[in-house]
Amino acid sequence: MAATVRGAIRELLEQTMVTIDALLEASDRELAMPSSHGCAQGKDAWTLITNDIDHEKIHTGQVLEARYESRITASPMERLVAEWLAERARFIGSLIGLTDEQFNRETAAGQWTYRVVAKHVLTLEQDSLKTMTADRAGRANSH
Repeated sequence: MAATVRGAIRELLEQTMVTIDALLEASDRELAMPSSHGCAQGKDAWTLITNDIDHEKIHTGQVLEARYESRITASPMERLVAEWLAERARFIGSLIGLTDEQFNRETAAGQWTYRVVAKHVLTLEQDSLKTMTADRAGRANSH
């Protein structure tokens, strides 16, 4: 694990894509198949994956409690970044399970396609970041 927070976050995000790809390559019927991993408790892949999810929740709680007890409070910007990341994960999760054909279909008659919605989210975010960068540069130049 990286020695810096940003490095660790990057490592976790990169592994997120590896895990998503591996899980989406597996079939639903594989969930009922036995798993040899100790965390599956002698049961199946479903138990292994749900154990991993619960394990992450436990350690998230551990980190949050330690931060609370140590009075390590996120700055306003850090809090916004954490909230944005949670919403991004929720948005990505809303796309999981769509086929490519469904992704390119309208969400409802006469509405945007799922792809257009995703592109809109991405474009708005990129535009916001570009504006923030330009505003920051403008303030730096005015001093």
